[in-house]
Amino acid sequence: MLSFNLLITICLSYVAMLFAVAFWADKRAERGRVGWVRAPLVYTLSLSIYCTAWTFYGAVGYAARSGLEFVTIYLGPTLVMLAWWALLRRLVRIGRTERITSIADLISSRFGKSNLLGVLVTVLAVIGTTPYIALQLQSVTLSFEVFSAAEAGQIDGDNTALLVAAGLAVFTIIFGTRNLDVNERHHGVVMAIAVEAVVKLVALLAVGIFVVFTVGGGVGETMARIEASPIAEWNLRPDRWVTLVFLSAVAFICLPRMFQVMVVENSDERHLATAAWAFP
Repeated sequence: MLSFNLLITICLSYVAMLFAVAFWADKRAERGRVGWVRAPLVYTLSLSIYCTAWTFYGAVGYAARSGLEFVTIYLGPTLVMLAWWALLRRLVRIGRTERITSIADLISSRFGKSNLLGVLVTVLAVIGTTPYIALQLQSVTLSFEVFSAAEAGQIDGDNTALLVAAGLAVFTIIFGTRNLDVNERHHGVVMAIAVEAVVKLVALLAVGIFVVFTVGGGVGETMARIEASPIAEWNLRPDRWVTLVFLSAVAFICLPRMFQVMVVENSDERHLATAAWAFP
C-alpha cells in the first residue's frame, strides 16, 4: 500500500510526462519534423484508447462472472480491423473528403448535411457518453482507494473525480481543441495516447505474470484451477455471442474517441494495413 501523498505524486508525475510528450510531439510537428510521429506503430498504439478503465475492472469482472463470454468485447473490434479494406478505408476517405471531425458530421454529411440531424446525433452522444465518463471517473477514485494506505472514507471520491475531470479538460483544451480543421492532426494527443498504450500493455502483462506465477503458483497450477472452475465450461449461446460481438464492433467505430483517433487523426490510410494485424 502507498501513502496518499506518494500516490498523488506518482499520478501527477505521470500526467506531467504525458503533457511533456504531447507538447514535444506538437512542437516537432510544427517544425515539419513529423517523422515517426506519423508512424504506423504510433497510429496502431493510439487505437488502444478503446481499452479504458473498463478493461482493467469491467472486463476482469465480466470474465470472472461469465467466463469466455468476455472475449466478445474484443472479437467485434478484431473483426472490424480485419475488414479494414472494405470499411475503415472508406470511412477514412469520406472523412478526409468531407472534412469530417466527428461521428455527428459523418452522419449529417450522408443525409444532405442536415444540421438538425447533426445536432440530434451530438445530443444523443452526450447523453450516452455522460454515464460512461462517470464510470471512468469512478474507476479512478476506486483505484486511489485500492492503492492508497488511507483508511476507507478518508479519501473524498467526489473531489478526486473533480480534480481528474479538471485535468482532463485542461489537457483537451491545450492539445485537442485548438484546431478543428480535419487536415490539422493532433499529433500531441495521438503520441500521448500511444505512450499510454505502452504503459497499459506493460501493466497488464505485469499483473498477468504476477497472478500466474505468484498467486496461481505457476502455469500448470493456474491451468488446473481454471479447469476445475465454472469458468472453463463452454456455455455458449450463439444469439448472445452474435449480439455482443455486433455491439462491440459498432462501439469500436461509433464511440466518439474511437472515431476521432481512427478516422479523423488518420494521416495515411496505409496505416490501417498495419493496424489490421497489429491491433488485434
